Amino acid sequence: MGEIAKVNNIDIWWEDYGDKSNPTVLLIMGANANCMQWPDQLIEELVANDLHVLRFDNRDVGKSTWFNKETFISKIAKLLPMSVSSKLINYVFGALTDEEGNFVPSETANSKYDLSDMAKDAIALMDHLSIDKAHIVGASMGGMITQVIGLDYPERTLTLTPIMSSPGMGDPNLSGMTPSLVEGIKESFLLNIQGKYEDGVVRIYKELTGSRFPFDEKKFREELKPIMAHGHNPHAGHGDAVGASPNRKERLNEIRVPTLVIHGTEDAILPLDHGMVLFDTIPNAKKYIMDGVGHEIPEQLLPEIINEMLTLFKGSNG
Repeated sequence: MGEIAKVNNIDIWWEDYGDKSNPTVLLIMGANANCMQWPDQLIEELVANDLHVLRFDNRDVGKSTWFNKETFISKIAKLLPMSVSSKLINYVFGALTDEEGNFVPSETANSKYDLSDMAKDAIALMDHLSIDKAHIVGASMGGMITQVIGLDYPERTLTLTPIMSSPGMGDPNLSGMTPSLVEGIKESFLLNIQGKYEDGVVRIYKELTGSRFPFDEKKFREELKPIMAHGHNPHAGHGDAVGASPNRKERLNEIRVPTLVIHGTEDAILPLDHGMVLFDTIPNAKKYIMDGVGHEIPEQLLPEIINEMLTLFKGSNG
């Protein structure tokens, strides 16, 4: 399954489910993750409720066009003894983050695109498929792209559902990453330069999982296999794209479509206060807060999550 659409001057891989005459739900995945990470149960339940579901690989991952390849730092680290590489990575991360665990925007960062470009990819795909409007659902960075679409393409949106997302980087009033996640990212980078890409993904997701539903490594690795096989770019420039994009906090009150904010109370990378800014600032937004949940969409809560989404969709004009 799946096709390539040549849109916005790049290749975007996509696939859809359900009757095309039904209202469309557009799923936008987060940073460094291809669209295979969307749970099958979510897609199946949406289709069973008379919705047309469209998912696609963002640029730089999966089977869509890749922009970024191995970084200079990674190439250097590969040539050094592991103990020296570890010190180099500590130095680099020290320069990239402040004491609170917030990423510090770099003036020298060379982002090849930003979230506006990625939003344009999604809209161009909708044009390609003759989809006028859609319910836009995004996870993490995908939730940021969802906000950009709601702000810059309101005429194309039925509803917005940003999941475990944020109004943007660079706000000193918002919580940073947990120290344990920062350490996990460093260790993941070391695993990546050794070519242990699956181990690198596992290391990060172990830190992103909350206490309510403990991380099951064996099951996670099994579910990860088809995701990695679909196309894993360990050098995707999504983080740079997020950092290169303006914070949306001051514009969120412009959003006029029904919005549902979904967030976990133990999110290690985008803590709960990031999601609460969306809820507090977007007019008439609804929220679904997942106690004890991290930066994840737990299968145990999918029935509740889907019910909340369906309520939002049915309350709109779509």
